[in-house]
Amino acid sequence: MTTRHRGDATPGVLAAAELGLLAVGLATVLGFSRLFLGTRYLGPLALAVTASWALALITRRLGWGVGRSALVSTVSALLVLTWTFAAHTTWAGLPTPTTADSVLTDVQRAFRGFSRMVAPVPATTGFLVLLAIVMWAFTFFADTAAFRFRGPVQAVIPYASAFIATGVLARDSGRVGAAMAFLSGLAIYAVTQRALRASERRWIPGQARSGTTAVAAGAAVAVAVAVVVGVVAGPLLPGDTEAVLDLRAVGRGGGPRTVVSPFVGVGSLLGPQSDTVMFEVTSTEPAYWRLTALARYDTDRNIWTSRGSYQEVDGSELAAAGPAAGTVDQAYRIEGLGGPWVPAAFEPVAIDIDAEVSFDARTSSVITRGDSLPTGTRYRVESASERLDPEDLNAAHTPDRVGAEYLDDAGVSPLVARIAREQVQGATSPYDRMMLLQQYFRDHFEYDTAVDYRDDVDPVAAFLDRRRGFCQQFASTFALMARSLGVPSRVAVGFTQGDAVGAVDDVTPGDGSDGSAAPATRYVVRGRHAHTWPEVYFDGVGWVAFEPTTGRGNPQAQSYTGIEPQQAEAPPAQAATTAPATTTTLPIPGSTAVPGDQLDTVAPDAPGPGSAAGRPAWPFWVLAAGGVLATAVLVGRVARRRGRFAGLASDPRGGRVAVAWARAVEDLAAAGVAPGAAETPTELARRVRDSDVFGALDELDRPPGRPGDDAADRDRPDRPDNPDRAAVDAAVDTLARIETARRYGPTPPDDDDALAAEQAASVLHRAVWSMLGRRDRVRQLVGSTGRS
Repeated sequence: MTTRHRGDATPGVLAAAELGLLAVGLATVLGFSRLFLGTRYLGPLALAVTASWALALITRRLGWGVGRSALVSTVSALLVLTWTFAAHTTWAGLPTPTTADSVLTDVQRAFRGFSRMVAPVPATTGFLVLLAIVMWAFTFFADTAAFRFRGPVQAVIPYASAFIATGVLARDSGRVGAAMAFLSGLAIYAVTQRALRASERRWIPGQARSGTTAVAAGAAVAVAVAVVVGVVAGPLLPGDTEAVLDLRAVGRGGGPRTVVSPFVGVGSLLGPQSDTVMFEVTSTEPAYWRLTALARYDTDRNIWTSRGSYQEVDGSELAAAGPAAGTVDQAYRIEGLGGPWVPAAFEPVAIDIDAEVSFDARTSSVITRGDSLPTGTRYRVESASERLDPEDLNAAHTPDRVGAEYLDDAGVSPLVARIAREQVQGATSPYDRMMLLQQYFRDHFEYDTAVDYRDDVDPVAAFLDRRRGFCQQFASTFALMARSLGVPSRVAVGFTQGDAVGAVDDVTPGDGSDGSAAPATRYVVRGRHAHTWPEVYFDGVGWVAFEPTTGRGNPQAQSYTGIEPQQAEAPPAQAATTAPATTTTLPIPGSTAVPGDQLDTVAPDAPGPGSAAGRPAWPFWVLAAGGVLATAVLVGRVARRRGRFAGLASDPRGGRVAVAWARAVEDLAAAGVAPGAAETPTELARRVRDSDVFGALDELDRPPGRPGDDAADRDRPDRPDNPDRAAVDAAVDTLARIETARRYGPTPPDDDDALAAEQAASVLHRAVWSMLGRRDRVRQLVGSTGRS
């Protein structure tokens, strides 16, 4: 069978291939479920993909060129996306300057706290606008590459890039579902493309339909097996959880380990995904499950950070418990908690875990030496617990010597210091002052997770003025006020006790396999239990937690704060005893380096790729999307050019000669002598001889070569090793003669003919190359001149 023109493809098969391209685009959109809450994102993005696909299909079938089609697609995208996201700003359905202002404002608002967000996030207009633009461009490119330039692999490079980028941002959540959706769409596309290629061949009369069907069926079976094996067998293979080469660790070196402060993740966990299960814990006492403590207040970003000296845990012992301390035994099972932090009640003294962990004695926090604890990880912790009473704390004083970072008042404004002094008037001890501060917040402030002080010049002052906020504002302001009064303070991050779902009688936390008896309770800890609270230091006592946040109460602090245990209530639709059903991983933002003894807990808004401090990150992602498209175009051109040459070379009737002639035609086109559609090789050679294109080669003074000539001169036309006009004419005549014999002669060219054709093509190439400028050479390399 012989190849026939694309126009001869079976109409039904062509339509199926076009629908297959739409399938992979929509499958990519489905994968964004890992990034967004709910399904609000689905309609606008599916509309963008479908509209772009339909326009690309129509303009292509009408015979319009790529440039004209791209212009129509761009104008249509402007209209469709305006109607979708900013219809209220249009005039007679047309965009206005108000439209641009509205969209830009939405984008800036969406990316304002991008580095603090934890996927999945609300599908805000700003995010959806940018994704819709990107998916529109990807879809137009895919249709152009697949059906105009016969590059089916290059067509889906942008979609694959979007799928991979989604995996990077979403971490472990929803991996299998998204992979199944994308691979299914890709499978439909691959099968329909294979069928399209088969239908373009000339079959024996009456067998075209059955032959194409057989090819498509075979492709479908192969693709289906590949998808099933990849999804089902892939996770069962060795190395599924440990990368052979961890790309996230490349280039990090062996210096201090840096992670994003868990302080920034609290707001996200308290948001719409608040019922996602973080972990379960069975404990002999309810407590705040602590992650770490933060000592440094970053005044530029209004966030708490820290630096710890973590030591690898050797055995199970972490720290020595005090002689009078009781113990709290806990058994954990990790569900959706991400990041390196290992939850434990304060103050952990021993841990039993099947993982490499490190411990920082100053902050009493434990971290895994990997990126995070895998879902399903189980471990046990023993913590020291001492019931403090007001008398002991009243007698305690602030220490004369304590780490300077705990008294650093650089972030304390005069307003904060003045209010603190006013609220503690009459107090006779540091403990009394802390209690008065605690009561001030609990009596005069309201808990509200909807507040957003990121746009305020002084968020602390704004909180004190509006008297509304959530735990981050309460704990941060309390700690700063304590420092203004000379009391060492820091901010702890973790979770409240969680929902109690049942008592465990006469069994230790865990499976009770050791046979010991200790009544315990199982708690389910969800995102809405994320919490921050202040800790202050008393000489002879240590770090003591207080609770200024309204609606919250630490079970372990009730004896000296007088506040009963309190925490976020479950939504009305959720029964208090309902066991968790969701195990989506929601990482408290963290980007870890290789394990080390030093750990920096930093603010997330430091300048990074594509985003300088104070500037949104979205321009970087737009440029990255453009880069993906440009790269795909370049790869497509090169691959298409190489594929064409490979097809010619496989021709048993002088394939090497055909390739030499094709390369010569490209060179001649680059030089300005493009062959006509019906022009024979002999006619083209005659036109080359009669033209003045290569006349400049004879007009040049060609001095002898000199030793030491640099590389910049080697491609000049006057170099003695470059061909002259006579050599070019002879080479073109030789090529035309051998190509004519290949096409019309009774016998195919032999090896001598092939070698002569290749040498002649090389002579012509050197001549043309010496005449081209730098830009034209690049175009020649990627095959953007001549016939391709």
